[in-house]
Amino acid sequence: MKKNPLLLLAALSLAALTPARAATADVLDAKPASLVKVLSEGGYKPQLRPGDSKTQPSIALKVKGDDVYLYFSGCKDGMCRRVTASNGFEFPKDRSGLAKVLADWNAEWYSQAYEGEDGVYLDASYLLAGGYTKANFTAWLDAYLEEYGDFGDKLY
Repeated sequence: MKKNPLLLLAALSLAALTPARAATADVLDAKPASLVKVLSEGGYKPQLRPGDSKTQPSIALKVKGDDVYLYFSGCKDGMCRRVTASNGFEFPKDRSGLAKVLADWNAEWYSQAYEGEDGVYLDASYLLAGGYTKANFTAWLDAYLEEYGDFGDKLY
């Protein structure tokens, strides 16, 4: 049997163009308890606050000595649409430039800073609806925590 070099070259070319399969990750449900498990596996010690008829569930945890709060919203039948990281800061001693600091931050960063009645806050939301992966949530939380530190430096 005679081999056709063109046929062999064509077969090798097609094999090289076959898409590689992406690694798959478990898609997690949007239950607060699932997020508690992800945080625990990441080395945190989350405290789930289940909420009640007036409040949505939330999670409190410590990160490098700071309290970090995750608030769930859009919860129905134990599933939640999103979780928002929200942390407060005391007002800086000189508040004259605060509006500019907040506007500059919000123009550049994913997290959003704003002034409340009792201090300054930094928020970032993560969509849980439809499922999420541990790696994706962890990357989001790491980014928020980095921005949290950077914002504190910029604020004071």
